[in-house]
Amino acid sequence: FITSPGDITPDSFLDQGEPFFPDFVDPNEAMTLEVVDYDSDTGTPRPFKVSFTGGKWLIPSHHNYLADGADRLSKTAAGVIGIIKDDFRSDNAGEHEEMGVLDPLDNTSASLQGRGQRVTIKGANEAILADFIVGNEVENRPGFRFVRVPEQKRVYAVRMDIDISTNFSDWIEADLLEVEKSKI
Repeated sequence: FITSPGDITPDSFLDQGEPFFPDFVDPNEAMTLEVVDYDSDTGTPRPFKVSFTGGKWLIPSHHNYLADGADRLSKTAAGVIGIIKDDFRSDNAGEHEEMGVLDPLDNTSASLQGRGQRVTIKGANEAILADFIVGNEVENRPGFRFVRVPEQKRVYAVRMDIDISTNFSDWIEADLLEVEKSKI
């Protein structure tokens, strides 16, 4: 009993339970959100960007349209801060397509399928606070998605409750005058 070896934990599981981005702790640091979806029909990435520039929230991907994005961006950033490496799934790059975590910006991959949604949050001076790829939903685990950091092969199953919208209408004030119809 005394000389028997202790439990050995494989290296793959050592970082389980840790946050993806331990240095990103304040959602108010986020100044830019970039989301890249992939259109498998045309084989092209579709970028969407919201940025705080010149004291205004703008959508540079839509001709610098004025955005109503401060609250939405801080909620998204707070959700990203809470992402934890829940379950290690794979270190095999060959499984990335099946999990939907191929980088939509990767021009070297010939596959039109299996591309995820790349999310990048930047702070002041374009410093990257978080950069990850959100893949498919995990089968038989509601609320879990496959997630991978772009420069790494390792994929995790992660509980995510983040609304990462790339719909233009979600980031603007639809009622520009903010006047009720009955008052007119």
